[in-house]
This record gives sequence, C-alpha cells and structure tokens, in this order.
Amino acid sequence: MCSPGFSCDSAFQVTYLVRGSGRVQVVGVDGKRVLETKVQGGCLFIVPRFFVVSKIADAEGMEWFSIITTPNPVFTHLAGRTSVWKAMSAEVLQASFDTTPDMEKLFRSKRTSDEIFFPPPSSAS
Repeated sequence: MCSPGFSCDSAFQVTYLVRGSGRVQVVGVDGKRVLETKVQGGCLFIVPRFFVVSKIADAEGMEWFSIITTPNPVFTHLAGRTSVWKAMSAEVLQASFDTTPDMEKLFRSKRTSDEIFFPPPSSAS
C-alpha cells in the first residue's frame, strides 16, 4: 500500500498502471471519496489538485508511473518522513481521535519513516 498522499502545490497527477493490479482510492478536498476502483495494467487515471490518493496492490504487486503537471512537485503523505502527523501536537491528535496520551504515543511511533507499507509475512501452517 502506498500511504495516502497529495500534491501540496496544486499539481495534477496522471498515473499509468504498467502491470499488476490492485485498488485505487481518491478522496476530494471535502473528505468525500470520489473514486474507489479496481485497476490493472493499462489503466490510466488522473488525480485532481489537492485530492488524496492511495494505491493498494494485489498479491501480484503493481507497477506504475505518474506524470506531474508542475516542474517541482511537492507531495506530502499521511505516513512517512514527511507525514502531517509529525506536525500535529499530541493534544490535537488525542482530541481528534478521542484517545489517551498512551495511545497517541503508540499511534505517533508507528510508520514515521515509511510511505510504502508491506503486509506482515504470512505464517506457514
């Protein structure tokens, strides 16, 4: 899974899926989902300015490339080293998720350096 992210500088993102398959989710600036669909090699989709996109690969994986409509794109992700969570205070996160200080610390400690997530290895029976 590619962490949900968006362009901070009003760029459009044109994405072409080269091979593989999975799902794509796009959420608008009002927080409403505008696209959730299965994709496979050969699909092309456009992510409008400031819309959040996440790509979730099936078991076979997914390869894609994106063309960005600005010469110096600036992206941010909800996880990873540029995560917006890092900019929020502990109090804001606690209030937003109605959680305890301990749970907020646990939440903040996870996924602070990764923008691509891999499923845990399955245990052999």
